[in-house]
Amino acid sequence: MAVFFGEMQTKSDTSRMKAVVTVENGRVRLASGTAELGEWPLHTVRFEEYTDKSFLMAVEDEELILFLDELDRFRSEVGRYIKKSGDERRRPTHPAFRKKDEEPTQTLGEEIKEDVSREVASITEEARDLIDKIPRGTPLLVGAGVFLLLLIFLPQVIAIITLVGGTVALLAGGFAYADSGFALRLPWDLTPTKLVAAGALLLAVGIVVFTIR
Repeated sequence: MAVFFGEMQTKSDTSRMKAVVTVENGRVRLASGTAELGEWPLHTVRFEEYTDKSFLMAVEDEELILFLDELDRFRSEVGRYIKKSGDERRRPTHPAFRKKDEEPTQTLGEEIKEDVSREVASITEEARDLIDKIPRGTPLLVGAGVFLLLLIFLPQVIAIITLVGGTVALLAGGFAYADSGFALRLPWDLTPTKLVAAGALLLAVGIVVFTIR
């Protein structure tokens, strides 16, 4: 199962609403908050790259524009259902016309392994992004100096703060993965993946501090 968070709008209305897109077992599910808007077989949905930061999703005579946080991963997930430039052919919608290669070919174990690998890669990428966002130069030196002073004089406080903060972030991220309504209420631009990545980094720091204190 792959879950994507972001926003959506219709072509005729520029106001956006929070969106959760779930791709699982050859089907795509769209939700906003606690309301599930619909679920369709992937072969009945047309995806098209609308801009470099959005996708067009056409289903049941409705066209929605999706602005997702992990657009590259979404592109990879629904890649073979994306309408290519100049390709006007529509995929048959009745299950009787599905091609054999569109039938599920993975075992449950293989699917779980693939889902876990995909989520781990996504969390690792978010962790790298968080590290890359740390200001360089003077702010980094000042922050490192303050952290070292606290580490020398208050190691237990640092260990407790990072371990508790990391645990809370991991629990919140896991809960957000399980409850799309909670995920959509996250403040700022937080996503479940970002929470899990931040939690993993804080726990790593906490474990190191606790070990060397």
